[in-house]
Amino acid sequence: MTDGEIKIRRAARVLLLDADDRVLMLKIHDPSAVRGPGPLPSMDFWLLVGGGLNPEESYEQAARREVFEETGITDLVLGPCILRQEKVVENPYGELQHVKQQVFVGRVPSGVPVSFDGHEPLEASTTLGYEWFTHAQVLAREPYETFVPLGLGKLMGEVLLG
Repeated sequence: MTDGEIKIRRAARVLLLDADDRVLMLKIHDPSAVRGPGPLPSMDFWLLVGGGLNPEESYEQAARREVFEETGITDLVLGPCILRQEKVVENPYGELQHVKQQVFVGRVPSGVPVSFDGHEPLEASTTLGYEWFTHAQVLAREPYETFVPLGLGKLMGEVLLG
């Protein structure tokens, strides 16, 4: 599927919160993130769990699958979509993509183990680690670190307030 000459990429991400209201963020190093339209300010950034949809897959199905593939977590309660975004980006292969993304809230128990065993090669090469952040930590670090989606502190605050 294309948008003119630009490929469309449907993606699902999850604001994955534990029982202590901490969000799981993946530490990413991706030089392509600073290229193309709408570049990020840094090639090192924190990213919500998630990724592209498979053919015939719903956004909700992809969100569940991506949580398992990227973290190994199976004990997930998937909540509603809290954000819809569209943007054009340059992928790591230098191709422009029109990303149509939905972000869901997910809940998991505190202390659940995280595993990167299900990562695809590109994920394995760009994912440096992970961290669980409180809302206060996200707000305190946003001025000097990049959290994606941009404005995560505000979004997380809205979710936590209900």
